[in-house]
Amino acid sequence: MPDNPAFSDMPASRSALTMARLRAAHQLLDEPTVLDDPFAFCVLGDALARQTIADPYPCNDPMLRTMRAAVVARSRFCEDRLQTAMGAGVRQVVVLGAGLDTLSLRVPADVRCVEVDRADVQRWKLDRLSDAGIAVPFNVAFAAADLAAVDLRELLARHGVRPGAPTFISCLGVLPYLDPDPAMALLDVAAGYPAGSEIVFDARVPRDSLPPVEQWMDDVAAKWFAASGEPWLSDFDPQQLQTALLGRGFCEVECLSAGQLNARYFARRRDGLQSVGGGLRLYRATVG
Repeated sequence: MPDNPAFSDMPASRSALTMARLRAAHQLLDEPTVLDDPFAFCVLGDALARQTIADPYPCNDPMLRTMRAAVVARSRFCEDRLQTAMGAGVRQVVVLGAGLDTLSLRVPADVRCVEVDRADVQRWKLDRLSDAGIAVPFNVAFAAADLAAVDLRELLARHGVRPGAPTFISCLGVLPYLDPDPAMALLDVAAGYPAGSEIVFDARVPRDSLPPVEQWMDDVAAKWFAASGEPWLSDFDPQQLQTALLGRGFCEVECLSAGQLNARYFARRRDGLQSVGGGLRLYRATVG
């Protein structure tokens, strides 16, 4: 995760730009792609998009390669679950901590989609889309908020998310940056939507539960994100978290490790692309 001159004109969220660059590099380096994203380069800004297209290989060092696998696997899992939800009739989608994710640009026109993130990140993203000549779809709204402090349910209602309708929530790369209480409050909001609603999110596991190599990787990544002004603030024991979710109104909870994601999305690849895992687990919680 080295410094890069093309990051000089960048959003306040360094992590958002890094994740977006990895999703874009995936379109160039990996075959077959796990996540097809036609807008991946548009949200990078012209300088970084050109640089990534000309030379994507800095994104292929061992740390960024495994991180790239984790990023595209979690996004693909989320989009697979969204397809299932929409097949069951869900027509409301919320993307929390959206950063430079492009899911909202790819949902069907009959689905209401609300992105939530800090105002500065949203302005930067909208400017990059405008520069690329991409209009925000009429069914998509941007809601500026600090997820650690906002009344999320009221905010979403103001932006057209009906409290009484099943809702799909994407919450990737959010909980690690929240203290435990705001993180659980966010999950409580998701549990308050009607049966058939679902949230897909990731959360860190306690460092001491990792094997030594993954502890080292975790330490390197933690220092980089902290130096970028986005320190990790929470972690959760997977079993305890699943139990807590079931007690909060969710009827099904799925927790996926790196090994399970590798088996699902990266099995028998000639390029050997896989996630090592680090300290993250990916969750799917469905309201019953």
